Amino acid sequence: MTSYDQFSNFSLQDAIERRTVMIDDVCYYTDIPLGLYMVRGDSMVLLGQVHDTDTDMMKQVSLAEFEELQTKQSSDADTVEWDVDNDLVA
Repeated sequence: MTSYDQFSNFSLQDAIERRTVMIDDVCYYTDIPLGLYMVRGDSMVLLGQVHDTDTDMMKQVSLAEFEELQTKQSSDADTVEWDVDNDLVA
């Protein structure tokens, strides 16, 4: 966090988005750089810093590997299909 004001608006420098996927009790993650973010204070509920700790349960992978794992998870999972056009028919 680089700065904030009296209305709890703040700016984040070198912000990242961490995406995760769980496969076989192992959490795979990738970090996507976002850059500079300006956040309005009225849209925030909680703010805190995440400590970067490596454990046996979290493995960092590249974005390409992450997308393959995400595809594998979605093909392995039971999916629910919604037919919106027919769900609303009386």
